[in-house]
Amino acid sequence: MRLTNRIKPFILALVFIYSSISIAALAQEFIWAPDFPEGSKIPVLEAPDQNGLEQNLASLAGDKGLMLFFSRSFDWCPYCKAQLADITAIQSEMEELGFNVVSMTYDSVETLKIAEEDFGVGFTMLHDEAIKHIDAFGIRNPDPEPGHFAYGIPRPGIMLISPDGTILRKFAEEDFRERPDLSYVLEAASQF
Repeated sequence: MRLTNRIKPFILALVFIYSSISIAALAQEFIWAPDFPEGSKIPVLEAPDQNGLEQNLASLAGDKGLMLFFSRSFDWCPYCKAQLADITAIQSEMEELGFNVVSMTYDSVETLKIAEEDFGVGFTMLHDEAIKHIDAFGIRNPDPEPGHFAYGIPRPGIMLISPDGTILRKFAEEDFRERPDLSYVLEAASQF
């Protein structure tokens, strides 16, 4: 009986510690592009578009900037294709708010051109050559290994970026199957 009385506090302490660790782990928020918080400058933005033309921040930004969204692939990712259709539907609203819409994937220029035609895209779609942007932003998905067809895909997300390259807002979900609610993106854009 004495042993039981000694074990109970020990077990209770372990349960408390385990619960505290679990709650702390759940409380941690997913941070996309952690090295580039809101208010910081983007590291780079120079890439060929779906027509093979070189684009940069100056050529892409609207009056208030741009909505840059990183996707895995418009060729094989059904979640990215659905998001592409959704963003295509709000393009005019974003432009009315002064933000041009721009996508970026590791997809080839040819694949981007096909996606543009298939989805009736009216905005610039960038090819991330040698996954330079994905690596610079620190958003590469670490799961696909070299040699895998999906090697170099990003963790998807959206940034509102000012014409001078300042990150105004970021939106991303931890699970790639979930994408940011575009009503929040529109609401944020309306505040600038």
